[in-house]
Parts: sequence; C-alpha cells; structure tokens
Amino acid sequence: MSPIKAVATAAILLVAAQAHALSFTVTGGAVSTVEGVATDTFDSSATISLNRTAGAFFSASVSGVSAKPPGSTGQWWSIGASGNQDGPGIVHLENPAAYYGFLWGSPDSYNTVSFLHGGALVKSFTGLDVFRLADGNQGALAGGQYVNFWAGEGEHFDEVRFVSGGNAFETDNHAVFPPLRIQIDNFAPPVPEPETYLLMLAGFCAIGFMARNRRRD
Repeated sequence: MSPIKAVATAAILLVAAQAHALSFTVTGGAVSTVEGVATDTFDSSATISLNRTAGAFFSASVSGVSAKPPGSTGQWWSIGASGNQDGPGIVHLENPAAYYGFLWGSPDSYNTVSFLHGGALVKSFTGLDVFRLADGNQGALAGGQYVNFWAGEGEHFDEVRFVSGGNAFETDNHAVFPPLRIQIDNFAPPVPEPETYLLMLAGFCAIGFMARNRRRD
C-alpha cells in the first residue's frame, strides 16, 4: 500500500472511530431535558423501575459515607466503600438503549461509569473524564449536574455499571431512551470534537489526492 493510501485509510478509520464513540454532555438541573426518556427517581415519582443490583439507597446524608446530590428531592442511589453500598452497581436494561443520563452528585476521580453491550465494554468514563475538577465537590452547577451519555451511530448498550474506589458515587434520576427501533426525531446529535473535523479534512484531502493521481495515470 502506498504512503498516500495508508494515510487516507488511517484517517478514514480514525474518523469512523470518533464518529461512533460514546459521548456526553453536562447540563444544569437535576433531571434529563431530553424528550421521550423514561426516568427512575428511586421513589414514587418514577416512570420506570430499573433492574438494578448492589449499592444502597439513602434519603439523608451520612457524613463520610454518602452525600445528597444537589437537586435530588428524594432517595438517591450510592455506591461506595462503606455503609453497605458495595459495588459495582449495575443497571440491566431490558432493551438496548441509545441514551442514558443521571444526576451525578459529587464526582471523584475514582468514580467510573461503564457502558456494555452483551457483556462487552463499549466505553468507560471516570469523574475526571467528565468533570475537569473531579474532587468530590457538591453542586458544581447550580441545582445539580446532570450528565447525558449518547451512543454513536450504530451503537447501543444494555448494561450500565457504576464503580467507586471510595465514598462515594452518588446518583439520582436515571433516565433512559427507549429501544433503537424507535425513531429519534427529537435528539440533537452530539457535536463532534475539533479533532474529528481535522481527521475528516485529512481523509478527504488524501482521497482527493489519490483520485487526482489516478486521473493523471
């Protein structure tokens, strides 16, 4: 394979990998603002009841164990090293999903959320991946910090796993979008990262250069 073809192939593969990677957004507030989701608030206001294992529920903060997420109005789910909240906390989805969101209480570097499909890892995020200063600070955004995770085109997941290496990974108001066969008309597609645009440009330039060389030959 010629160097030009190798560059073009690598650029295309990198663009494809970027375009299909699980991405996230962080919004203020305690609940998902995505239209069409179903939400488990872990109390009577829930519109669904997720199939969840491990962790523990709290309705009041316990010093050194678990703190109430800003914006939470009832129980919250917590995974940590004490207080009978051992993890991993696992949410098993009955149908593959394209979107999952939750209120993230006090993000830490040792908090990890992972998305899996058929037991295979799709992608994991730590507190530092999502929040620049994941130091356990409560209420980085007024009224709560809601994290929205979006599957890339052709991706989905059927398991969400929460792990914490300390106290604690506090979450509430878990929202999920229904199966992929439902038309996603109201979703704004994730905005590609700047490097994605650069890779796309490199790929297009390389392809154009190859096509021009073929015409000369």
